[in-house]
Amino acid sequence: MNQIKAVLFDMDGVLVNTEPVHFLMWKEAFHNRGLEISYDVYKGCIGTTDGYLMDLIWDHYGRDFRGDKKFLEERMAIEERMPKEESFPEMPGVREMLQQLQEAGFLLAIASSSPVSRIEAAVDHIGIRRYFSLLNSGENVARSKPAPDIYLDTARKLGVEPSECIVLEDSGNGSIAAVSAGMVCVGLDNPDSGNQNLEQAKAVIHKLGEFTPELIRSLEKI
Repeated sequence: MNQIKAVLFDMDGVLVNTEPVHFLMWKEAFHNRGLEISYDVYKGCIGTTDGYLMDLIWDHYGRDFRGDKKFLEERMAIEERMPKEESFPEMPGVREMLQQLQEAGFLLAIASSSPVSRIEAAVDHIGIRRYFSLLNSGENVARSKPAPDIYLDTARKLGVEPSECIVLEDSGNGSIAAVSAGMVCVGLDNPDSGNQNLEQAKAVIHKLGEFTPELIRSLEKI
């Protein structure tokens, strides 16, 4: 196995604890259209794109919001209305973790299914943009997680091989994407992300303080 050179992060549920807030935003948007969605249905889209959620809504409720630009605009208006402090709550220990990894010489990048605008707003709000060489969005690739596209595209843009990357993910879809890309995956067990299947991950941690250069180096040898 190649030496790890780059650390790739999912964002929602890993760097910012946004999943509970995202669900409330979507729930309100669908409620305004006369549809009550359950968290059990919503959690299937965690780690993917808005389009993937639209597919889930069609599959479970028979309502088609795919391509409904007005609905997505209404959803964005709800997000704009909510305070940013609620929209982007940082995960405990995120700054210390990023500082430690950067000082250890790793390239750091975000590879998120979220839109570019949401990624930039989140990292600027909590003041962590300076740690990252690249902010990459699922908007830039053809297929969303669990397909490997976002991780392969991020490795290419960083100029490293997939086998030289390690990924921190909190979702089953994301961990499948990382492993399918040929990368080492570490799962973050975040209760707010729902009961996610992280069996694809080579290791599972319960707080960001456990994601250290020492852990990364130990996984190179497995």
